[in-house]
This record gives sequence, C-alpha cells and structure tokens, in this order.
Amino acid sequence: MTGLPNVDCLSRGKLLFRLNYHQETSQRKAIAKRCIVAETQTTHLGERTGKSVVVAIAGRSGSGKTTFAKRLCDWLGADAVMLSHDDYYKHLPNMTPEEATVYDFDSPEALDTHILVEHLRALKAGNSVDVPSYDFAKHARADAARHIDPAATIVLEGLLVTCDPELKSLFDLLVFIDADPDVSVLRRIERDCQNRGADLERAINMYLSTTKPAYEKYVEPFKHEANLIISDALSDDALEMVLAEIRRLSV
Repeated sequence: MTGLPNVDCLSRGKLLFRLNYHQETSQRKAIAKRCIVAETQTTHLGERTGKSVVVAIAGRSGSGKTTFAKRLCDWLGADAVMLSHDDYYKHLPNMTPEEATVYDFDSPEALDTHILVEHLRALKAGNSVDVPSYDFAKHARADAARHIDPAATIVLEGLLVTCDPELKSLFDLLVFIDADPDVSVLRRIERDCQNRGADLERAINMYLSTTKPAYEKYVEPFKHEANLIISDALSDDALEMVLAEIRRLSV
C-alpha cells in the first residue's frame, strides 16, 4: 500500500486496511495519528459505559495473537480481561502419545467452543466465570480453574475464533494479525517444543499436516471480515488504533 489510506477511522463502523510496517516511520506515525481519537486520556472505560466490548484477535499460528492480546490488556489494566480459545481444548487425560501424534488439535472439533460461548455471554451480562486451564503436555484440563470477573473490555485470542458463527456473533471488534508466514511457523515450532511437550520432528509434522491446512481452511477465508488488519503484534501504532476503536465502541 502506498500513501495514506483514505479512511475516517472514527465515523465508520468498520475499520479495514492494512498497515505496512516496512513503510517509513514518519508515514506510519501519520497513519496512526489519523486513527487515534481526540480523547486519549486513560479514562476507565467501565466508568463511562455499562456495556462490555469484545475484541477478538485472529491470525495464523505464531502470528503474535497472544502477545498482542496481552499488550492490550496490560494497557487497559483493570478495565480488561483476556480469554484464550486454547484453554477450551477438549479434556483428553487418557490420550496416549501415539494417539496424540495423529490427533488433529487444529480442527474446530478439538475445542469445546460452546463452553467459551457460554462464558463470553456470561461476562457480557456482567457475571463472573471460571475458565479452564489446559495442560498441553497432558492433553487435559488442570484441576484449578481461573476465576474471571466481568470487565469493560473482553479480549479473546485464538487460531479458530472465526470458525464458529455463534462465537463470532458476540464480537464487537475483530483484529486480524497478518504476520510473515516464515516468522510465524518458526515461532509455532519453537513454542511447541519448549512449552507443549513436542520434539522437533513432531512439531514440524504437526504444522505441515494440520496447522497449515487449518489456517488455509478455517482462518484465512475470514480475513476479509476483520475490522482491522495488522502485520506486527509489537507495533505501537497498531495498539493505538485498536485502543481508539475500543474507545469509540465504548461510548
């Protein structure tokens, strides 16, 4: 993309354009400046409105969804809570290592999304929920759940958050992280080896056999539905634009 996008970020219900973070810094700052609301003070959103804003973060595996979601929540502080679709994987404590090598963890059927829908609805209604905590090495939920109270902003991240129509109907803002595919796959393999009990061979095979096809089938087709497409989860410009949309939606 060349030049500044011709968008009015505050008057449009949809904000859809791509930021190219290889552009000159001055140009990126100009783009961001046009998309930040005049009210930039850190007013507590929950004090200004009684409704919760649900922000969904989608993108390929390893794109930085969790990183960006945490950055949003860190900035918003007590005004935000974070949910991860990964915590809703099915409870399979008796799964053998042999079964795990062929099980498709990147299929929508591998997740109890209906429970996530119930929890998201409860939070939007002002009720607390107990969110499961998933142990990927054991393919099972931990005994202790994570208690979450309602907040002005609910941030949800996950590879397959765009697959379920009922879940999507609860989103107020959909952010898609269109990160570099090579960087993303390296992050994915590193994460699976370091944090999820996989060896290198299994991590590579899993990516090629299930993760990449799942992205192409369940994730990429919904990219055009995003309100905002970014390419760098660590970009301050992208963070500011999402915060501007949250403020607008909270009025």
